[in-house]
Amino acid sequence: MQVGYPVGYFYGYKTEGVFQNAQQISSWTRGFLQSDPQPGDLIFSDTNGDNEVNPEDKTLIGNPHPKFRTGFGINLGYKGFDFSVTGKGAFGHQILKSYRSFADNEFHNYTTEILGRWTGEGTSNKLPRLTAGNGINRMSVSDLYIEDGDFVRIQDITLGYDFKNLLPKMPFSQARLYVTGRNLWTFTGYSGMDPEVGYGDEQPFVSGIDLGFYPAPSSILVGVNLKF
Repeated sequence: MQVGYPVGYFYGYKTEGVFQNAQQISSWTRGFLQSDPQPGDLIFSDTNGDNEVNPEDKTLIGNPHPKFRTGFGINLGYKGFDFSVTGKGAFGHQILKSYRSFADNEFHNYTTEILGRWTGEGTSNKLPRLTAGNGINRMSVSDLYIEDGDFVRIQDITLGYDFKNLLPKMPFSQARLYVTGRNLWTFTGYSGMDPEVGYGDEQPFVSGIDLGFYPAPSSILVGVNLKF
């Protein structure tokens, strides 16, 4: 927490891509976070302009709090049929996606995203090379882990029909059959399993950290409403 900043904001290094070759490293004039940078390492930003890269260059790299949230609902009915949709969304915030522990090594599991890592000049300007141990490239919290968290989720969609409308002589005031789908669609550019994460390390002011939680399950329910 810091005066003038969002509560629980993401604090870390900004990056400017990946070093592609030795010549780029030798001509770099703004300092390194690594003691011996190699091609394939991240380029960390000198945010305070002192031509060095150190912990003083950490800054705001993301805000877990949406600028606005929205919810919506639609209810329709016609000749015994009923249809309803409810949903919600959040926009203007970021998620810190870090599925891996800083103690992991190069032989532990990764997501398929790692297939886009730097493996030679021109192969990637975002994901650094894979090395023995995590090293500074991955152990340093940076915008490498930050993604936009905008999403719209269709929470419930229901279609029902009251057979009393078709068979008025049945001994019920209502005989409704319905099908409900829950969490069937989430529209988002976030690459994780679920953009609606709530991890905060048991701190009330911390949020928006995705450590690979199980996503909200999708389900289909079939039910009957009978009224005498």
